[in-house]
Amino acid sequence: DYTPGYQAIARSGGSLEMIKKFLAAGYPVVIEKGYELPDSGWWGHYLTVYGYDDEKQELYSQDSYLGPWDNSGRTDNYDEVEQYWQQFNYTFYVVYLPHQEEEIAAILGEDMFDDFKMWQHVANLAQKEAEANSEDAIAVYNLGTALTRMGTLTGEPEYYEAGAQTFDRARELGLPPRMLWYQHMPYVAYWKVGRYDDVFDLANATLATQGGSNVEETYYYKGTVLSEMGDLYGARDAHLSALAVNENFYPSQVAIEWIDSVLAGG
Repeated sequence: DYTPGYQAIARSGGSLEMIKKFLAAGYPVVIEKGYELPDSGWWGHYLTVYGYDDEKQELYSQDSYLGPWDNSGRTDNYDEVEQYWQQFNYTFYVVYLPHQEEEIAAILGEDMFDDFKMWQHVANLAQKEAEANSEDAIAVYNLGTALTRMGTLTGEPEYYEAGAQTFDRARELGLPPRMLWYQHMPYVAYWKVGRYDDVFDLANATLATQGGSNVEETYYYKGTVLSEMGDLYGARDAHLSALAVNENFYPSQVAIEWIDSVLAGG
């Protein structure tokens, strides 16, 4: 539900120090991270962080996985948090009131408040991690995401080219099977450089995972590429599949409206 008067900002490339600054200023922070379950493997997950203890090197959070009747929260050590947080590019978001935006911006700093500078920061961070460990598939994937995001902000093709090449390397190293349930920039990079078969390969691999047919973005990117290839009927079917998963998924709603106008000769 929408809460009138509140705003939120989502950022990538965060750090524990930044999270602690928000907590000290009275702002709980939601982080997006990986989560390993013994019976079903790797998933994406959120934690609402409300406290920390530097002496114990612990972060305290509420965990929706515990269910609605368990408010005991969870405790994680800093190293474990960073390990799983990296899998989502150190992404976090903060909810605040409009009059608090200046304070939020001050805590973030200019390089994190500006979109392009933030992705530059993410790219630099991921590059350093990849150089420290050349087998770190997550760091390489994060770099590909940052490069592709800079492409979407500037329209400059060299970012997409670099992003696609970087994703090639991440795929060679090996990624969690559900990675593209949550993070979709490989689709964008390959689409923008005309590597349509790679988009289809990734989409089909995602659909083959248990529950993968419930990810609307998978159908959306298939539909987008089919449109680029001139297969408007196939594209329309793909976008309808996205809406069958989530009837409120507006990118596919818009795409179908455009396709229908073209097919009608409008």
